[in-house]
Amino acid sequence: MRTPDPVLVSRRGTVALVTLNRPEDRNPLDRDSAAALRDVFGTLFEDPAVRSVAVTGAGPAFCAGGDLRQMERFGRMPVEEAYAWPEAIVDLHKLMLRAPKPVLAAVNGPAYAGGMGLAGMCDVVLATRGARFAMPEVKVGLFPMIIVAQLARSLPRKLLLEMMMTGEPLSADDAHRVGFVSRVYPDADALLAGVDHYGELFARTSPQAVRLGRAAFQLLSEMPAGAAIDAAQFLNLPLFLGADLREGTAAFFEHRPPRW
Repeated sequence: MRTPDPVLVSRRGTVALVTLNRPEDRNPLDRDSAAALRDVFGTLFEDPAVRSVAVTGAGPAFCAGGDLRQMERFGRMPVEEAYAWPEAIVDLHKLMLRAPKPVLAAVNGPAYAGGMGLAGMCDVVLATRGARFAMPEVKVGLFPMIIVAQLARSLPRKLLLEMMMTGEPLSADDAHRVGFVSRVYPDADALLAGVDHYGELFARTSPQAVRLGRAAFQLLSEMPAGAAIDAAQFLNLPLFLGADLREGTAAFFEHRPPRW
């Protein structure tokens, strides 16, 4: 019997919808699914017909984090094997830091542990009202080490540490209140309509401006203010001299949509 693919890809206009496809296990983020996501995202980032990417989960959960049935073996692993176990997850995090296109999380249910980290990798997080966000690793003797780097950019420091030390969940409305979630929708159908809406917004933007601007944002947001302003002057040059600015301004004056 064929094992189901851990990740499915479908198209919604210019949006590529990536679906974690192990609903019976609440879509865990293990080595196999992380490697599949890494490879799929890498391919979609190279496809010029894809203007943005969204990730969601099959069934009632977004992603429940690591597979405890695999983690139960950690105590019997050699040190080298245990160290190497999350390499695909680390690769996925690094890939998402340099993503050249907008990435959306469509959180349709629990986003726990690595699942919350997966949402935190994304530029925009959309959620149903029933979604929950939590990092319960401390309840089984672990700590959410790898996702600290992503989530520390997205949540207030003390709230993040509290969640990591208690394992208690955050509702979709509270996650929206603190700015982690951009929009909250009543149900899964409305959530996908939200994905479509954002896809239409991103499809109208300059691919060059988004690609270079996202990379610049990652760099500038980590720099002291004075250095960031100086660096921004140089980072403007590829946009000032680029083809997208010429097309965008021409389209504006000709009262037509730009042809990116």
